[in-house]
Amino acid sequence: MLVAAAVIVLFATCKQDELTNQDPPVITPVAPAFRILDSTQMTNDLRSLSSDAFGGRKAGTPQVTLSYDLIQNRLHSAGVDSFATGFVQEFTYNSVARKNFLGLVKGSVHPDQYIVVSAHFDHLGTDGTGAIYHGADDNASGVAATLAIAKYFQQHKPSYSIIFALWDAEEVGLRGSNYFVNNLPSGITLSKIKFNLNADMLARSDNNSIWACGLSHYPAYSYLVDSIKTKATVTALKSGYDKSTDVQDWTYLSDQGSFYSKGIAFLYLGVEDHPDYHKPTDTFDKIDLNRFTENANIFAQMAVLLDRKL
Repeated sequence: MLVAAAVIVLFATCKQDELTNQDPPVITPVAPAFRILDSTQMTNDLRSLSSDAFGGRKAGTPQVTLSYDLIQNRLHSAGVDSFATGFVQEFTYNSVARKNFLGLVKGSVHPDQYIVVSAHFDHLGTDGTGAIYHGADDNASGVAATLAIAKYFQQHKPSYSIIFALWDAEEVGLRGSNYFVNNLPSGITLSKIKFNLNADMLARSDNNSIWACGLSHYPAYSYLVDSIKTKATVTALKSGYDKSTDVQDWTYLSDQGSFYSKGIAFLYLGVEDHPDYHKPTDTFDKIDLNRFTENANIFAQMAVLLDRKL
């Protein structure tokens, strides 16, 4: 019995030494999901904003109040903060009442420094025959993405404070964003706004590409493209359209121009013009929802990366 016991002890000791000398198991880290936004909410908002009922989202029309209600309801349901005047920033252009909408998520590390994530919600209304300019790509897509990003950051607090801005009157000369940079909410100065990330036309990557404009002006932010383009699986993320030698220079063609004119760094994300641009045929049914979801999440991932590395 003593011999048997000794053998058992020896075997157990050797087995323990064998286990101890083994390499630790390899644990493969789980990559963070690329698609972080609520795609159901985005799809529903895109469909609603570009529907006949919304009448082309032109200021001064009865239907524009539907856009106001949708945007405010989304900001409210997301739980983001508002400024002293609520979510609304009112102004007048061409004797017509206009409204920007502003939501806020305070930063946990830099609460007095701001990133502005933005998109314009206005469009062209109707033509003389009553045909509706639906503006699904331009720019219901950017609005739907911005509202979803607001929801994400309310649930995943940023380091910097983020203002989620939905602009009016972009189609008549960037009037809404221009009003904002010249009439900032109380307590905010231009020096406290560190970056504008603006989206206009995210849904129609018909040629499998989406473009980031602004890196020729601000090459230090090239990581916003370089770090993300390898993770996108549906759309090719490219940079350009931001210098005089390009076929087009988009620097002032959407609301990022209002920030650039004040010396504030920006990146603009959008697709190239397509056959339905500024036509009544820019409709929801023309959109590949998988591609739109990918592009909206590229926009969101830029905001996440910017908040980490700014």
